[in-house]
Amino acid sequence: MRRTPILIAALLGLAACATPQVNGASALAGKQLEDAIGLYGPWDQSLTLDGKPTYVWRRHAVQNGVDYYCEMRVEMGFRHTVGRAFMSGYPVACALFSIHYEGRSK
Repeated sequence: MRRTPILIAALLGLAACATPQVNGASALAGKQLEDAIGLYGPWDQSLTLDGKPTYVWRRHAVQNGVDYYCEMRVEMGFRHTVGRAFMSGYPVACALFSIHYEGRSK
């Protein structure tokens, strides 16, 4: 019984942290390359990996005087749609790939 209030408090704390933010890489799966370009601008590098066109975007962030970097790779799949997208780098810089959704009422 003593654990129940602690568990509830912990869950409420986690719920308060929820934001309408989506990881950029997961939001691109199955989309057209133009969707990625519309969100992030032109890619920084284009390569062919394992016979598949791959596009690379890079972001840079400075926090407390330290430079942080992140790279997002988008591998193309069937009919020129995004087959796979993934990021690597420091969370501070990778957060620049996050997508924020806002609701709009008329």
